[in-house]
Amino acid sequence: MRVFITGRPKIQAEIGKLLAGQVKSVSLSTSKDDIIEYLRVRMGGNETADAMDQSLEANIVIRENKSEM
Repeated sequence: MRVFITGRPKIQAEIGKLLAGQVKSVSLSTSKDDIIEYLRVRMGGNETADAMDQSLEANIVIRENKSEM
């Protein structure tokens, strides 16, 4: 049987215990640019055309950048 589990790194040891050490892990990460691109794509797919304009989109992306600093 194969099981795919996602979670924070701190639970890896606990999962290893539960699965009798038969665990293989893969580390994933992202960059700030990946997150900004994701936000832009998600905001661009808004079904209500008037709900998002370029000014609001720029404000959201800028706030995301500042919160990471």
